[in-house]
Amino acid sequence: MRKTYKYIFYGMIAVMMVVYLTCDVLSLWDSRPLKFITSALITLFGLSIFNKKEGRFVSIGLMFTLLADIFLVLLDKYLYGVAVFIVAQLCYAVYLTYISGKKLPAEILKRIVPAIVVSGITAALGFKGNIILPAAYAVCIGINIAHSVELYIQKPTKNHRLLMVGFIVFVLGDICVGLRHMPFIAESIASVLYFITWISYPPSQILVLTSAEN
Repeated sequence: MRKTYKYIFYGMIAVMMVVYLTCDVLSLWDSRPLKFITSALITLFGLSIFNKKEGRFVSIGLMFTLLADIFLVLLDKYLYGVAVFIVAQLCYAVYLTYISGKKLPAEILKRIVPAIVVSGITAALGFKGNIILPAAYAVCIGINIAHSVELYIQKPTKNHRLLMVGFIVFVLGDICVGLRHMPFIAESIASVLYFITWISYPPSQILVLTSAEN
C-alpha cells in the first residue's frame, strides 16, 4: 500500500471512528451502519495485499471478519457472528504458520482439538451456546496470540510486533463483546464495554493488516 493512500486510509478510519463514537456517547443516532462501513473499508484495503501469499491469508481473514460483523453489528446474531469469527481466526492461524515456517496440519490441530475439548467440557457442565461457542473462539484466538508472541520473541521485527499487538488489542475487544452478552452485566457496564470494543476493533484490524504489507 503506497504511503499516500495509506495515510488517506488511516485518516478516513479515524474520522469515521470519531463520528460513530460521538454518536454513541451523545446518543445521536444508530451508528451501527457506520461501524460496518468502517470494517468494510478496512477489508477493502486488505485486498491490496491479496497478491502476496502471506497477505492473502490476512485478506481472507478480514473477509470472514466482515461477514461476522454482518451478524454481530447489523443483524444482532451473536452466535452466528462468533462461529464466523472462529473461521477468521483459523485464517490468521494459517498466516502465522506461514510466516513462522511451521507445519500447517499440526498448527491447525493445535487450535481445533483444544477448542473441541473446551466446548465439550462447557457443554457437559450444562452451559448453553452463548458460552460454548465463545469458549471455542477464546481457545483459537488465545493460541494465535501465544503464537504471535513466540514469533516476535524469536524474530523481533517490526511486522511481527505489529501482528502481536494487533492480536492483543483484538482480544481486548473480544473480551468486551463476550462480557456484554453475559446476563449478569449491568446495562451501564455494557455501554462502557461496547464503547471499548469499538475503540479497539478497527485499530486491531489495521495492525494485523499492516503486519502483512511488507
